[in-house]
Amino acid sequence: MTHTRAVRREYALLAATYDRVWARYVDATTSLALAAFPATQSLRILDIGCGTGVLLQRALGADPSRCAIGVDVTHNMLLRARARLAPQVALVEASADALPMRAASVDLVVSTSALHYMEDPITVLREARRVLVPGGGIVVTDWCRDYWTMRALDRVLTWVDPAHVHTLRGDALVASLNSAGFSSARLTRTKIDAFWGIMTVSAVVRERAGT
Repeated sequence: MTHTRAVRREYALLAATYDRVWARYVDATTSLALAAFPATQSLRILDIGCGTGVLLQRALGADPSRCAIGVDVTHNMLLRARARLAPQVALVEASADALPMRAASVDLVVSTSALHYMEDPITVLREARRVLVPGGGIVVTDWCRDYWTMRALDRVLTWVDPAHVHTLRGDALVASLNSAGFSSARLTRTKIDAFWGIMTVSAVVRERAGT
């Protein structure tokens, strides 16, 4: 079974109960990501690994003028998102390492609780860089290996969950963003409860030399 198939299979099974079972976790992590949105208005938002669309729903609730796009590899999760979101929100079944979008087409890329499923995070971040306009921003919220609970979870899931890849430390995510063409990274770490240790990193597209 390929890794992408493993992710699709896992979340196809979870989709029907995901919003109910993970409500508190999703609310907390979505709030962390939204709090890191840039102060300047971002009219075109791409959510990588959008799941059931909670973040996009909240982002549009805060500013209905925004244009929103959600990308996810799992059809069943996108069906849940479609039921939640307005018809004008574009939802695309696609892999994060090959986004079906033209270059420089969005102002902000956001991803919550998805990076630990990515086999090649640098490629995913470079794809995010490609589709962002000059000066565009990125916000990544994910599990943080700096916490011992997340290190323990990472070890267990590496053995038992074929969908899971690797949980990064905060400095490793910052370094990955730098390698992918971003700069001015800001890292925050938060325990949302006794178990979950979460990091959020925001960054902007690095200006090319001579511009």
